Amino acid sequence: MEISDLRLYLQDSEHGQIEAENYTRSSSKYPPQRDQMTMFPEYRDDDWISGSGGYERFVVELETGSGETGFAVNESGGEHAARLVDSHYRRFVEGADPFSINKVWEQLYRAQLPTGQGFLTHNAMAGVELAMWDLLGNITGQPVYNLLGGKVTDEIPCYVTVYPDVMENFADEGFLGVKLPVHHGPSDGRAGLAAIEEMVQEARDYFADDVEVMLEGYMAWDSEYTVRAAERLKPYDLKWIEDPLTPGHAADQYRDIREAIKPIQLAVGNLEWGHEAFHDLIRSDAGDIIQPDVSWTGGLLEMKRIAAMAKPNGLPVVPHYTTPYTCHFISSCVESPFGEYMGGYHTDIKPNNPVIDGEPLPENGTIELGDDPGFGVDLNRDAIVPLD
Repeated sequence: MEISDLRLYLQDSEHGQIEAENYTRSSSKYPPQRDQMTMFPEYRDDDWISGSGGYERFVVELETGSGETGFAVNESGGEHAARLVDSHYRRFVEGADPFSINKVWEQLYRAQLPTGQGFLTHNAMAGVELAMWDLLGNITGQPVYNLLGGKVTDEIPCYVTVYPDVMENFADEGFLGVKLPVHHGPSDGRAGLAAIEEMVQEARDYFADDVEVMLEGYMAWDSEYTVRAAERLKPYDLKWIEDPLTPGHAADQYRDIREAIKPIQLAVGNLEWGHEAFHDLIRSDAGDIIQPDVSWTGGLLEMKRIAAMAKPNGLPVVPHYTTPYTCHFISSCVESPFGEYMGGYHTDIKPNNPVIDGEPLPENGTIELGDDPGFGVDLNRDAIVPLD
């Protein structure tokens, strides 16, 4: 048996607006979410990322000569990553044994070393690798979590990431915590620190005392601002601050920040890719929570390597953005205690990915996976168009 065909699709423009609308609205009270571009005034209040291709979905679908299929929807990379698969990675996939996931992944990894080693190459690798896991699950009749060693938990507790405008809608949904994107940064000075404190106080007012509160920095801060914000927020028993600095070679800064903001924890890795980056973070004592994204860091094999590095250091692995793929990882990984439901600007619990039918959703704050083969989801063909 071998993989005879690799097909590529993009999310169509109509369904792509669902994601954009969910993450670009803002209220008069809160300015747009701060990020790595808000040091430039012309990008501070705009949705500069939509339509850039970086955060658009693409689909890899595989088929064997005897008709078995598997697919994966990558949350980002879009047309750029899909064309990389088409022009560079296809040769390693078509003709391969569906069971040879380790071999194919290593070939993809080595093939990108001379010219790649970046976000798009790892997006493309993840799309191929996740589709192979789904295909293998469909061939064997097994859910992917069994192929990864079997469940270690039947329920996946979740926290919710939600914009403060609508956070009160999730206060009684049973989530273990709430994570809020930051809307102020260094350019906002002391007034920004006061606004962040007010936002955290509102979260404490809405949510029960036993619910954790976290902040998503998303590359918007620097070391000084992170430490100043943490000092101001210590009375609110904040659980963690996540990825406040730009990624890449920030391990030493993160180590110093981690020491300075205790007992608040530092969550890192959301915006890194590949096992090498996580090795640097873990070796440097740069974080308390390790947060790889399965679609960005290169797939499930990389997630397993990262968890193996985290384990002897006693570090939990909390994947970014709970998708069908992260759910199967968390379910089979003892180092991964809970996941993240992306609420965004939703006012209730609903699917985030229009390209997938059957996306696992939390009920009373937890997700339970069924025993359907592969990742247990279907492809919504009405939401995709072939890569031309």
